[in-house]
Amino acid sequence: MERIAFSDEARIGMIGETGTVYFESEAIARYREYENSRRRSDEWKISGEGARFRGDAAAPAERADAYLNGVAWQDGKIVYAYSVGGTSGVCRKPTDPKAREEHIFSASDREVLSVHPMGELIAVTVRADDVTAQVGILNAQTSELSTFTEGDARDANAVFDAARPACLLFDSAGAGRTADGSFSGKYAPAVIMRLDRETLALEQVCGDGKNAYVKPQTDAQGNLYCIRRPEKERGGSLFLDIVLFPFRLLKAFFGLLQAFTVIFGKTSLITETGSGDNPARGRKQDARKLFVDGRLIDAAKEEKRNKKRKDRAYGFIPASWKLVKLGEKEEVIARGVCDYCIGREGVYYTDGRHIYRRDGSGEQKLADTKCCLSLAVETAAAADFDF
Repeated sequence: MERIAFSDEARIGMIGETGTVYFESEAIARYREYENSRRRSDEWKISGEGARFRGDAAAPAERADAYLNGVAWQDGKIVYAYSVGGTSGVCRKPTDPKAREEHIFSASDREVLSVHPMGELIAVTVRADDVTAQVGILNAQTSELSTFTEGDARDANAVFDAARPACLLFDSAGAGRTADGSFSGKYAPAVIMRLDRETLALEQVCGDGKNAYVKPQTDAQGNLYCIRRPEKERGGSLFLDIVLFPFRLLKAFFGLLQAFTVIFGKTSLITETGSGDNPARGRKQDARKLFVDGRLIDAAKEEKRNKKRKDRAYGFIPASWKLVKLGEKEEVIARGVCDYCIGREGVYYTDGRHIYRRDGSGEQKLADTKCCLSLAVETAAAADFDF
């Protein structure tokens, strides 16, 4: 059985012959250990009788959020990109629990969003701001990072072309701008690009202006796979909009009244459950909303919607996100997919809650997860599967 590495919130998972095992990110653990040590050393300044007497007592700092942005395989070890507490980096973890992981790269001025190794080189996506991103190469031996793209676009999900190793495949979406030059909050529909690393020649592989084509990969035969998702998700019915209009109008009016009361009355019309000494409480109403490959998803709403589908269990990824094999005729392999990889024994993919494999005999569920947004197979892409 091929080994599969995957992210599950801030943990690294691996599916193998003996089942599913989890590893801790040492980079994230070290940061949190440092964070806890610093918090303990500063605790006397913000708590206790002295702080209350001075009037500068404060609530304990929140624990820094940590994310695994991408996982991959390199020489039998799991390479992963992470972000925690304003820093980001790339590490390589052995599957032997007793072995220490290796540090490859870290930075506080940019974030590594994806990794895809070939030999000692790692194709990466990096970003230094909240709007644009670039693709490049990270040398795992020297830790040298070189980027190939620039401009007002989100270039992401860089991978080596299995059929043409000298080339990188990635998706690119131009950033929308308002008249004053500020970001509009929207991107143009993503297209798939191919970059020749030797000549720096750049060509568009596919894109139709209506759908976003993201996360390209090729198998050894040169077949191109990607995730196709609509630029605009289908909304509700006109009848439902008409019925709910008075309630939405009332909600808008109440929101305006609430804002007016907070600004001028320094209080709230609503008593929040659990409010008190901890200022972090009350922020969890959007906890189920998360960014998946640059797109904000209401996970709770999508999961509830997907439960209506009876053919199998679905996660929180919209069913309109389809894993497709491109060619003269587009072939849909699976729906509700946020990441995938091509192995020798099949195509593996995740819907955020489960990991599946599809081969010539159909679909098999391999594992359940809490929040899986990235996965990778240890063996290289090979066969052209007949789905």
